[in-house]
Parts: sequence; structure tokens; C-alpha cells
Amino acid sequence: MRNDISESTDEIKKKTHKKVEKGKDLSEERKEEVKDKVDEAKKSAKETKGDVEKKVEETKESAKETKGDVEKKVEETKESAKEMKEDVSSKIEEVKEEEDLEEKWGEFKKELEEQKAKFEKESKKEGITPAEKFFNELVSKLKEGQVQVDEVISDYTKTQPVKSKPLVDVLETNTTITLIVDIPGVKKDDIDIGISKNRVEISAKFKKEPEIEDAEFIQKERIYGKANRTINLSTKINVKEAKAKYEECKLTITLPKVTEDITKVDIE
Repeated sequence: MRNDISESTDEIKKKTHKKVEKGKDLSEERKEEVKDKVDEAKKSAKETKGDVEKKVEETKESAKETKGDVEKKVEETKESAKEMKEDVSSKIEEVKEEEDLEEKWGEFKKELEEQKAKFEKESKKEGITPAEKFFNELVSKLKEGQVQVDEVISDYTKTQPVKSKPLVDVLETNTTITLIVDIPGVKKDDIDIGISKNRVEISAKFKKEPEIEDAEFIQKERIYGKANRTINLSTKINVKEAKAKYEECKLTITLPKVTEDITKVDIE
């Protein structure tokens, strides 16, 4: 009986040992599976991180390109606004010139009417018509051989063409454009200069007409009041480097031309 119990105990031990060994094998397999899953998770996380970093870089690059496009649009808008401003300024200057011409023409017309009234008054005093007076004096002077027909006519008009703009010389070299303007009888503070990339506007404030009691013009050549002059340029200039100098009744404006930048490109 003891032998049977001993054999039974041995079998139980063997079975228990087998189960323990089997459990160890299963544990090892589970550890391998867990390790594999951990490795897969790490690999997946690494790939995900790489994708995220790639997306971040793409986003940064896209933002950089967008910023560049925005800056480009801003510059284009500024340039367009600047050109519109120059066009508006040009239109305003044209209107001013028209107004000045109308004003000068009014003065010219007024002087002609005064001269006509004076001539009619003298004719009436002599008891003849203005036409008869004009013809008689014309014939008389021609007989004396003193003047030509156009000079006789000039004696009765007296008023010369209205000069409402300063005289300007424009000189050009390969690098600059120079304006020389005659502006006599004014102070430096009475001169205004406006410069754009292809136009120069000059205005000067001259003295008022002389006030002499009971006096009237029989000849008028000097400039009075405000005079404007616009000079259109044949090429673009560097506005920021423009210089002006006024001395001895002469205004000199030096305008450097715009030089285009050339970028060298490397050949691959």
C-alpha cells in the first residue's frame, strides 16, 4: 500500500512539474507577444511623430509662402495707390492751370476793353469814329515811313501776350535731368516744388501789381500773383535723391535717373 501511495505521489509531482513547465512556456510566449506589441506601438508612435513633424514643416512653409504673397500684394497695392495719387495730383494741376489761364485771359480781356474805351474816348473828342481815327493814324505813320503795319497795330493793342509761366530749360545726361528755371523777384520761401517719378510741378508767388493812382497798363510783360509750371519728364527719376538750389533769381533742380537693379543668376 505504501508503494501505491509513493507511486501516486510521484505521478502527482510529475504532473505538477509539467503544468509548471507549461505555465513557464506560456508566460514566455506572452512576454514575447507583449514585447512585440510594445515594439509595434513604439514604431507606430515614431511614424506618427514623423508625420506630425512633416505636417508642421509643411504648415510652416505654407504660412511662409502666404506671408510672402500677402507682402507682395501689400506692395502692389501701395504702388497702385501711389500711381493713383500721382494721377489725381496731375488732374488737380491741370485744373489749376486752366483756372490760371482763365484768370489771365480775364485780365487780358479787361485791358483790351480799357484800351478800346480809351481809343473811343479820344476818337469822340476829335469828332470822328474809332475806325476813322485808326485808319488816319495808320496812313499817317506809313507815309512818314516810321513803322510797319504790324507795329502800328501793336501801338493800339499795347497789351502783350500774357506770360503766366516761368521760363524753363531742361537738360539731360545719361544719369540726370536738370531743370533751370528763371524766377526773378521772389523769395525762396515763395517757391514750391512738387516732384513725382515722371513729373515736376513748380509754383511761385510773385508780387502784386503796382498800385498807382489813376494809372493803367499800356504794356504788361511782367508776371504778377501766382504762377505755375508743370514739366513732364521723359524718364523715371529717383525722387528721394532730387536736389534744388535757388540763387540769383535762378532755380536749379537736379534729378537723378532711376537705375534698374540687375540680379545675377547662377547657372546649374
